[in-house]
Amino acid sequence: MSPIARARIPAIAACVAVAFAAGAHAQGGAWPARPVRIVAAQQAGSATDSIARALADALAEAWGKPVVVENRVGASGAIGTVVVARAAPDGYTLLVGGLSNLVTSPLLEPSYGVDPEQSFVPIGRVAFVPFVVGIHHDVPAATLQDFVAHVRRHPGSVVFATSGPTAFSRLCIELLALEQRLDLLTVEYKSGPAATLDLVAGRAQLHVSEIASMKSYADAGKIRLLAIAGNRRSGLLPGVPTFAEAGGVDIPMTPWYGVLAPAGVPPDVLARLEDGYREAMRDPRLLQRIEALGYEPIVDGPGAFAAALKRDVDEVRRIARRLGRAAN
Repeated sequence: MSPIARARIPAIAACVAVAFAAGAHAQGGAWPARPVRIVAAQQAGSATDSIARALADALAEAWGKPVVVENRVGASGAIGTVVVARAAPDGYTLLVGGLSNLVTSPLLEPSYGVDPEQSFVPIGRVAFVPFVVGIHHDVPAATLQDFVAHVRRHPGSVVFATSGPTAFSRLCIELLALEQRLDLLTVEYKSGPAATLDLVAGRAQLHVSEIASMKSYADAGKIRLLAIAGNRRSGLLPGVPTFAEAGGVDIPMTPWYGVLAPAGVPPDVLARLEDGYREAMRDPRLLQRIEALGYEPIVDGPGAFAAALKRDVDEVRRIARRLGRAAN
């Protein structure tokens, strides 16, 4: 090799390095360079799925790339939740989840496999999801206190339909039963909709679920709604008191749906995720779709979702201690 050729090698190498770095920077700055997937841990047509699809449409416009929803169903939401927790932290896999599969179940089920505060990076909540206490129309009770008195007159015979031992709704009723010394017959169902149908049919007398799944039956006179399970009333049912207002127990949480990424997402990608979330939540079409589902849109500022998640984790641990249940 000639001396001139040898002299050119460092210069060429330097140019290649600069070009590679520039290309890498351009690739990072171009996120998303391919479609983003949102995992919904419930079946198609469920509330989680509906929220995920509404959000996906708005995010696709914000980012200019397709955003697809993937339903990963099973184990009361654990399968889809774990899939995202273990996904590559590159911003291309997100989770839409709620209070039960992101807080109560991970804390109360030892084998769940995720840590509410360590496994994910919260991006923002999308909607408050009011839960309501419903009873069958044949139960002679107009208020929550009337219902408490009815249960005391019929110990062990009033059926409480629940979708699982770690559901937020289950904790609410367990806490009520503890403080009011109630003897309920608890029956577990494979899903919330199945429990709601048995409440409507009269095979159960008590169930707690989202307003969206209960209000139409109440409007038809098939069930009666006694209280909101949470710390805020719903605009859909302004006359229905909260648990505490109805003389039950104080439940200082309101269920929500939010969007999260796996822990470890690079700061620049996280910034794009947060920007896309804020832009999507400014879209009036998304807000209308959320309201049409019976939910209340919420737009979190920076850090608000993480702070709310910590409060809810602390509260669930407190409730678990009162109920004598172990929490992770």
